Amino acid sequence: MSAPSLPTAQLPDDFAGWWSLPAEWIEEPNVRRAGWSGMATCHINGARYFIKKQCNHCYRSLAHPFGRPTTEREYANICRLQTLGLRVPEPVFHASRKTEEGFLGLLVTRDLSGFKALDDLHDLTPAVKLQLAAAVGSAAGCMHRAHLQHSCFYGKHIMVRWPEQHADSAPEVAFIDLEKLRRPPLPWRAAAHDLSQLRRHQQLWNETEWAHLLAAHRAAMAGQAGILRT
Repeated sequence: MSAPSLPTAQLPDDFAGWWSLPAEWIEEPNVRRAGWSGMATCHINGARYFIKKQCNHCYRSLAHPFGRPTTEREYANICRLQTLGLRVPEPVFHASRKTEEGFLGLLVTRDLSGFKALDDLHDLTPAVKLQLAAAVGSAAGCMHRAHLQHSCFYGKHIMVRWPEQHADSAPEVAFIDLEKLRRPPLPWRAAAHDLSQLRRHQQLWNETEWAHLLAAHRAAMAGQAGILRT
């Protein structure tokens, strides 16, 4: 089944409009405790949108001891990475609402057009893999230098796009699924967690290429992003 398409529709501008918009589930609602969370998608005027819907899917903190929808935390995390100049899904709408059904959360983002997940990249040349390792290491280092830990740093959450098809220009890197982004007290702890997680699960780079990623990461952590060349 393809995502619903609304070729001439206007974007909704309120909670009810986005919540009730015809859309296809791409992640069926996951029930947790007394709540649920799921992701749907649709096309409007040729652009694809992702709609995360939640009910009683909350987090608690000192600032919010009674809980807030995790969509609010994810939106805040998107904004944090945008401030650092990192590529993330473009937020279109977010809001929360208390109803008789429960505490509803909503986050709408626009598709990262042309990007592919790191896990879906195959048959790259050694030169391109080195180039990609440097780009991912630099982007991750920028995030970690700001004391931010992704916490789900897997290949499916690292998106890549070349401005021109495998041209000499460096690939663009984007991070998605930022719901669990957190701020440990020391940046090296954020780096150690995320890089160890990615290293265990990635199958794209060999040891030499992984060392290139680490070198780019160190440069970015030192505030020298972009000095490496492949």
